Amino acid sequence: MDMLLRAVLCVCLLDTMTSGWGCEAQHTSDNMKTHIERLRNHFKISKDQLYNGHPVFAKETFQNKYEDNERRVLMSVVLEVYLSLFTHMLNQTADQEPKDSLIYVQKKVQDLQKHYFLGNIPELKRLMQDLWAIKTSDSLIQGKALSQLRTMYEEASKLANHIYLRKSNRRKRRQALRHQAMAG
Repeated sequence: MDMLLRAVLCVCLLDTMTSGWGCEAQHTSDNMKTHIERLRNHFKISKDQLYNGHPVFAKETFQNKYEDNERRVLMSVVLEVYLSLFTHMLNQTADQEPKDSLIYVQKKVQDLQKHYFLGNIPELKRLMQDLWAIKTSDSLIQGKALSQLRTMYEEASKLANHIYLRKSNRRKRRQALRHQAMAG
């Protein structure tokens, strides 16, 4: 029941995400909205459960304090969670209409993830889990890591430089546009 409740909350959040983001909501087709509404009606939960102050995805996840690339990674993970939830919901649902809607919504989320976000999130997730599992207190691991430090530091420095140049170029373009607007 706990998994089903989380799945329902996620469907409701998906609806909120697609209908409550101002101009961004224009990118949600009427067909998608219809399928989401069908799912909300089928997997209905009480308002007390829905608005209990514990959303599935924290509001802070989507705030502008993160860079675009960071938000892209976060959204990729969110979409991956939805795909997992849809799979569980499909396995728990006997009625054909909600199954059809789940399949439709799942396909749309897969397409969105594939074309605009990180489609290889399962591999990235595995790599991140492997990195977090490194036993930093192990002396053998410490020695091996030190032998790779120069290479890793150079890679990190190259990436930092690339990020800096992109930010700098964006700032220069914005300043040029401002100057053009003032002069024109």
